[in-house]
Amino acid sequence: MQVTEEQKQHVRTLLVHGRKIEAIKYLRDHFDLSLRESKRLAELIDEDIADHEYVGPPPVFTRAGSKAGSVIGLVFGIIGAIMLSLIIYLFISHQKFLETAEPAIGVVVSNPSQPVIDYEYKGQMYSYYSTVSSNPPSYELGEQVEVFVNPDNPTDVIVNTFTERWFVITLIGGMGLLFFGIGMAVFFAFRGR
Repeated sequence: MQVTEEQKQHVRTLLVHGRKIEAIKYLRDHFDLSLRESKRLAELIDEDIADHEYVGPPPVFTRAGSKAGSVIGLVFGIIGAIMLSLIIYLFISHQKFLETAEPAIGVVVSNPSQPVIDYEYKGQMYSYYSTVSSNPPSYELGEQVEVFVNPDNPTDVIVNTFTERWFVITLIGGMGLLFFGIGMAVFFAFRGR
């Protein structure tokens, strides 16, 4: 395969003008290369072009920035994957808890914003101190609420409300999806550069 100086210059010109896809297509069509070979050859030619040679706006990311961007994307993706794994674990343990838990009725006895709920289980009174706070209050004093009680440990309960049951799972799950999505998008955006 004989490559003329004119053909080399044409590919270089396409790359300098930010038309990488056209350069890859030109290489495929004129030199009977596979897509992978054409892309790799275009990248090798592109590496020899200095940033100041590009026509129009400079490339968005330099090669050094590309590597850093890939690493940042990967870190975000890993954090997102860890958060999603945590949510899967929490969801499964939550479901297992509910399979064995027994329902009881509790009464809000103080601080409706972050309630203290008294409930009776097997003739004994217990108090549950919510870790979830809301403003305006989710409850009123004296309001009855359903709680699920762990029969092996009656102080271990879940209040049957969306906030108490699903808020943490929804919040961390949403953040995990966001981190994972952004991380993967950034990783793959930089990886091809």
